Amino acid sequence: MFSASPITAITSLAYSLHCGEAPDVFWKNLECALHDAFGHRLFTVLAYDSQNGLLGRVYSTRPDFNPVGGRKRVTKSMWTRHVLEDGKIFRGSTREDIKAVFSDYEVLWANGCESVLNIPVRKQGVTIGSLNLLDGPGQYNDALIELAYVFAQLSVIPLEASRAALPLLDNDSGNLEEV
Repeated sequence: MFSASPITAITSLAYSLHCGEAPDVFWKNLECALHDAFGHRLFTVLAYDSQNGLLGRVYSTRPDFNPVGGRKRVTKSMWTRHVLEDGKIFRGSTREDIKAVFSDYEVLWANGCESVLNIPVRKQGVTIGSLNLLDGPGQYNDALIELAYVFAQLSVIPLEASRAALPLLDNDSGNLEEV
């Protein structure tokens, strides 16, 4: 959909929010905009439930190994502090960076995901989720971080709507991946 400038993508996304498009339509449009701006082999959107220490996947371009509805238990880590608590973008450039923060690193590697750009989505200074781009090695070394924050802020309303529809906690929370 977006093979144009980032400003065209941003204005189109903003207009879709203005028109009240459903979150699933917004996520697909955002996927295209992020692909044009940064590139990716995998794009996921995670909602963050800080009270229960869980992340829930509300969108994925690869449901074969990262399905919508998948949940991860949040552990104390550098990544958690950096992205979820401090609201800063995490950029990983190598397989080792992926292994250091994701328990499912072998699956990611097998699908060509060797670099990552985790973009926190925040509302009033509180992280409510993240946009996650993964691609080949070094893909995000020169990524324009300021642009990533703009895309994240456009995602607040759709993420809140998607999060409300996702049961982040149920009785079966024993077999969760960790991040």
